[in-house]
Amino acid sequence: MAENHGENQTERQSLKRVLKMSDLIAFAIITMVPIAPMGIYGVVAVLSKGHVPLAYVIAACAMVFTAWGYGQFVQRYPEAGSVYAYVRETFGTNVGFVAGWTILLDYILIPALVILVSALWLQALTGISMMIWAAIFIIAATITNIFGIELTAKASNILFYIEVFVLIAFVVAAIFKIATDPALSFSLRPFYNPKSFNLHSVLTGTSIAVLSFLGFDIMTTLAEETIEARKIVSKAVVLVIPIIGIMFVSQTYLGAIIHPGYEFADPDVAFYYIAHETGGKILQMLCLLGTILAWGIGDTIAAQAGISRVLYSMGRQGHLPIVFSKLHPKYKTPYVATLIVALITVPLVYLLTLKDLSSLVNFGALTAFALMHIALIYRFVKVERTPSRVIMPFIGFCITGAVWYGLDILAKGVGVIWIVIGIIYLAIITKGFKVKTILPVD
Repeated sequence: MAENHGENQTERQSLKRVLKMSDLIAFAIITMVPIAPMGIYGVVAVLSKGHVPLAYVIAACAMVFTAWGYGQFVQRYPEAGSVYAYVRETFGTNVGFVAGWTILLDYILIPALVILVSALWLQALTGISMMIWAAIFIIAATITNIFGIELTAKASNILFYIEVFVLIAFVVAAIFKIATDPALSFSLRPFYNPKSFNLHSVLTGTSIAVLSFLGFDIMTTLAEETIEARKIVSKAVVLVIPIIGIMFVSQTYLGAIIHPGYEFADPDVAFYYIAHETGGKILQMLCLLGTILAWGIGDTIAAQAGISRVLYSMGRQGHLPIVFSKLHPKYKTPYVATLIVALITVPLVYLLTLKDLSSLVNFGALTAFALMHIALIYRFVKVERTPSRVIMPFIGFCITGAVWYGLDILAKGVGVIWIVIGIIYLAIITKGFKVKTILPVD
């Protein structure tokens, strides 16, 4: 009788498998946002001294190797915990917790970051406080995510087509502008300008640019809701990086040609004005609409869905209180984790700047990616006895480490403090690392 009760409990706690390959790719691209560079262009330009497209090329290279590593792991462990699950299954629950805790810094901050971008653009247009706009975005995303992953996927698909349209409109207008304006011409200076090039500056800019690629790892958190997850997620996670990389590099290159250099009245909304330089008020409004829909709605929904599922997975494992693993009885979504994410997002939007949020997000992501590469190297060498396969994760680790080096000192300091807090918390819940966990898991 107890055994049947346990089976029923497991069945009730199962996520609903409904997602297909097209859903995952659209979800990942909408999370990364095809027009993502428009939202953080000014910040990356200032840090990289105008080498924005180069920063995105380096970031894409780092993510290709990282995405490949994720694809390898998802074939072996198609569950909702992402890097937390992969490191846990390789090095054990304690090290897995550290990886999960680290990536939490990334996931927890992403909703606040994407909301802040949209709220700032709307504030620039309307004069209405970004705090009001931020509240609207948070409420809309929370309701959508609680109502179910199917609704989230449908919303992502619709927004995907809108964003691609905005991107195409900007690219066409920019090419026409450059071709017809005698003061402008195509050149390679956005990739290398000897007057301002500095490798450390480029890596610092890359440490922010890499933010735009983070949607692929959020995709893996949906493995338990994907049909034939081992096959589909592992393919989708690799396919999406080249697609989005081309989108990012093309728009940043054209933007850098139209507005050379890295001086802006307000770097936080630099591309809002570049769009006006490119195609006048109409294109500016179109890019504004695309940014709002992409960052404020699409990316907020996707990011919130991703972090809630990591919290769900950690709650299910006993690394967080059991309340995080509760699923909605009707919609089968981790509604408690979703609500908690919303409550955390509110103060973050109001307390941190766009640059601070970007750096902190990427500390969590890059550190977790490095741990993932180490775990894959260990698995190939010690577990699967295939040392010849370590080349890809080793290169991925080196590139990730170089980009991590470019993070600013605030991000590194706060990030290290976050990890120390996590280790202390882990020591408490495991009674000094003597037991697996003392939190209830059923």
